[in-house]
Amino acid sequence: MSDYIPTEILAEILVRLPVESVIRFTSVCKTWHFFITSPSFIAKHLNHSKTNTENFLLTTYTFIDNRERYLLCHGDEFAELESPFSTSLWQKRIVGSCNGLLCMVDHATSAPCIILWNPLIRKSVTLPMPPSLPETSPLPPFVLGFGAHPTMHEYMLVFIVYEKADIVLEKFPSKVELYTQGTGSWRSIATVGHPHYIARFNCLQAFVNGAVHWIAFDQRVVNGLSSLIMLFNMGSQAFSVIMIPAALVSQSPSCLTIMSYGESVAVLSYGQPEEGSCCICVMKEYGVAESWAKLYNVNPPGILYQIVGFRKNSEVLLSMSDNHKLLLCYDCETKTLTNTGYTGSSDSFTACTFKESLVLVKP
Repeated sequence: MSDYIPTEILAEILVRLPVESVIRFTSVCKTWHFFITSPSFIAKHLNHSKTNTENFLLTTYTFIDNRERYLLCHGDEFAELESPFSTSLWQKRIVGSCNGLLCMVDHATSAPCIILWNPLIRKSVTLPMPPSLPETSPLPPFVLGFGAHPTMHEYMLVFIVYEKADIVLEKFPSKVELYTQGTGSWRSIATVGHPHYIARFNCLQAFVNGAVHWIAFDQRVVNGLSSLIMLFNMGSQAFSVIMIPAALVSQSPSCLTIMSYGESVAVLSYGQPEEGSCCICVMKEYGVAESWAKLYNVNPPGILYQIVGFRKNSEVLLSMSDNHKLLLCYDCETKTLTNTGYTGSSDSFTACTFKESLVLVKP
């Protein structure tokens, strides 16, 4: 029957289907397999996926049964994904996601590596760390950013190193290297001399508008703090900054977290541990500092430990300090808490925005 369906009509039908369904249709015949796995259809399916409601990928880990779980959250539904990894989640650090690929750093082996994984098509690839890194351990403090070129759509990784000697001299960053899918290799690039320091090396990034964003602070400020957003644009391959709300500039970057929020970014500001609250500010117009606005003040009954991710409308997923093991859903409008039924260990809950895609992982 497929012989009588014009290619254009077939594409319009398949592009609207979820990834798991499209993968099954690769077995229909060789023609369909070739068509579905072609770069043009993969790009078309991804572009259509970007117009749909955004999901997020949630990860948890429990020490008791040494089990890691990857959950795809769509609306009120959680779908568990099969993990292909031999090492536990506790030995890996989630960096972020882009175009359906999840990026992780594996610290478990004597030779740390980077893993890119598309959980929906069940394919992954292992990439080496930059060859300029010292072979001896421990590695110097580093930050890894993951995203894609805004027009060419090939994935890219930016590796930022903070050498101890340079930290003392307040030289930031020490070294920057870039990996692109097209070349399949690392190369050094100019740091462009921004005197900003990303203090939380294990924090999640926010990939928005073709750029990776982190919370950082300006080392030039004397006797105080000047927190800001540092970003690296994958297209121009240059660093720049975005100012955060004025009320948060003097707050320690260790109390701030950045997340993607639709097509823009949100900054989460945590109060003192005993307060157990969090203020969420959203940049309503990306890149316009004057558009920062307070979205919610999350103050659930009990002591808040961390906000994990945003759900539909006014809901956020979070964990509490008095019971880290529970993943809870808090409605910021009704001020009510509900248990999702999922558990973890300590701060093992991690979430990042996620788009379903057929993107093939190629080194």
